[in-house]
Amino acid sequence: MKKDKIVKLDVRPILETGTDPYHAITDTLKTMNSDETLLIVNTFEPVPLLNKLKSQGYEYEVERSDDNMVYTYLTKSEDIKESAKEEKSADVNNMTFEQAEEKYKGKMHEIDVRDLEMPMPMVSILQEVEKIADDEVLYVHHKRLPQYLLPELETRDWHYVNKEVDEDNMKFIIYKK
Repeated sequence: MKKDKIVKLDVRPILETGTDPYHAITDTLKTMNSDETLLIVNTFEPVPLLNKLKSQGYEYEVERSDDNMVYTYLTKSEDIKESAKEEKSADVNNMTFEQAEEKYKGKMHEIDVRDLEMPMPMVSILQEVEKIADDEVLYVHHKRLPQYLLPELETRDWHYVNKEVDEDNMKFIIYKK
C-alpha cells in the first residue's frame, strides 16, 4: 500500500463527543484523490467499517502500536466501482416493527445500549445475538441508527426492523434469517 500521500483523520475526538465517526470518514474518502491514502487514528480496529469499505473497492492495512493505538490505512483499489449509497435494509420479509413485536412476543431478549460509549453498543449487541436461539430475537434500545452494526448483522445472517421513538431513542428487533 502506498503511504507517501497520507490524509490523516484522528477519530478519537469525534468518539469522545459520543458521535459516530462514520460520516467524517466517508466524507473524507470522497474528497481524496486516487493517489492518496487515508490514515484513521483510533484505539480500536473498525472491523465493520473496514468490511463495508472493502466491499466498496477499498483496501486497508492495520497497524497497532505499543501504546494501544490503532492506525488504519485505507486506499481505493485500482478497480474501484461506485456502490449504492443507500443502506440496504436487512428486512427482506417486509415485516413491520409492530408485526415483529407480535410475532416474537415472549421470545425477546432485551438490551439497552443508549448510555454506552462507542464502540460498546455494537460490541454488546453482537455478543447478545450470538447467545440467543434461532427462534428468539434481540430487542434493542439504541440512541440512533448504528451505521457499523447493520452491515455486520447482515453478514451474520440477521434481519432487523426498527422504529424511531424520538431523536435519541430508536428500537430494534433483531432476528435470524
